Amino acid sequence: MREAPTEDQAKAIERFVRDEAELEVRIDAEARATAHALIQGYCGPDHRIMSMSDFYSALVQALKEARAQGQTDASGS
Repeated sequence: MREAPTEDQAKAIERFVRDEAELEVRIDAEARATAHALIQGYCGPDHRIMSMSDFYSALVQALKEARAQGQTDASGS
């Protein structure tokens, strides 16, 4: 039978779970901000995309940067 975690181990687990939750909130907020900026930058007053090819290129670039940042965050953990 496994022993119960020590108090230090329990605190470390709680801290890890809290840090992961905070990271998810930050990632979600950054994704929303990126999407908002892309939409604001490429939509005209009539709410239509002014240049679909430019919008698509900016979206692809933002996704590549987000993926690279995610890989950096994951390797730094």
